[in-house]
Amino acid sequence: MTFLNHDRCLKSLIMFSASILLALPVASVDAAGRLPAFTATYGIEKYGVKLAEATYTLSHTQDGYRFNQETQLSGMANLFSDDSISAVSYIEVGDNGMLLKKHRYIQTGKEKNRDEDFSIKWNSDGQGLSGHITGVVRSQPVDLEVDKPVWDMLSFQIPLMQEASENRKRYPYYALLKGELDTYFFDLVATEDITFAGKKYRALKLVRVNPEKKRELRIWLLPELNNIPAVVENMRDGKQHSYMKIESVSFEGKTPIADNTGNSLDNSNDDY
Repeated sequence: MTFLNHDRCLKSLIMFSASILLALPVASVDAAGRLPAFTATYGIEKYGVKLAEATYTLSHTQDGYRFNQETQLSGMANLFSDDSISAVSYIEVGDNGMLLKKHRYIQTGKEKNRDEDFSIKWNSDGQGLSGHITGVVRSQPVDLEVDKPVWDMLSFQIPLMQEASENRKRYPYYALLKGELDTYFFDLVATEDITFAGKKYRALKLVRVNPEKKRELRIWLLPELNNIPAVVENMRDGKQHSYMKIESVSFEGKTPIADNTGNSLDNSNDDY
């Protein structure tokens, strides 16, 4: 996800949509061990003003997941720009675990070309896993070989949601970003209370630090709701650059929940 400057703010964020606050859904993995399908909306803010809205939709396919993101400017921001983001990732679930098969990212507006469109062909011969990545990233062709699962900035959220727990402190993800492969680390640094739709939840706070650029990406996941991200915060030079918070979520077959008053963090309950 991303916040208008989408590639840095929006693209690093997360999911949700629905309508009325009633009973909270009890969501769980299905018989195949997959996360439940859902739609969610997030409000994206800068300097306390909502500038955009992002909708994330996770659906089941015959062999895994389709994860979709649509982001549009909202409010006064519409008067000054027509930026939008449309992204989709296809993930296969099989004997080799979860594997990204295809990713497409399209951004409109005045920003320079950040579009991505690549596919990964996976092979497993009993000796190990190998993948061949082909496509285009930011107008440049990519042709890469990999020997382990690789993610993009949208799809990494799926393994993170399945793996995060209070018992594990570090989460490494090998990812293709801006045409380059690298390992990105998220660290569990605390558990904190978050109030969403009138209910208090215990949240896992994970942080990815980029010391070279003095940036941090902070994510609060809700274990009670399948580790869905509730808040995503982008920090630069120790100051908040952008902020994204869940507004509503609807799990397939469950009653939607929506927050009409805004989410709040209670940092006084920091456990670590």
